[in-house]
Amino acid sequence: MNRYHKWTKEDEEIFRDALIKFQCNWSRIQCKVLPHISIKSMKNKYYQRIHNNADIKIQIKSQKQQNKAQQQSESKQDIQERAIYNYIRNLINE
Repeated sequence: MNRYHKWTKEDEEIFRDALIKFQCNWSRIQCKVLPHISIKSMKNKYYQRIHNNADIKIQIKSQKQQNKAQQQSESKQDIQERAIYNYIRNLINE
């Protein structure tokens, strides 16, 4: 990788979308969408331009809340499935 990367408009748009999706998980962003940009370059871009952008922050916060709600929903579903499984197992063993 080059020490310096000149960001294109397309790179910046992709980076903003990736931030909304993956938050500040730099290695994941690099691995999934911007493998040609170093993590250090991403952090610099974030703190120089995007960190102070209220719209991006709101979108990132919203995505975090959605992710948290989804995880809670999935854990509730797991608990219900385990309860059903245990109930059926107890019926069979009686």
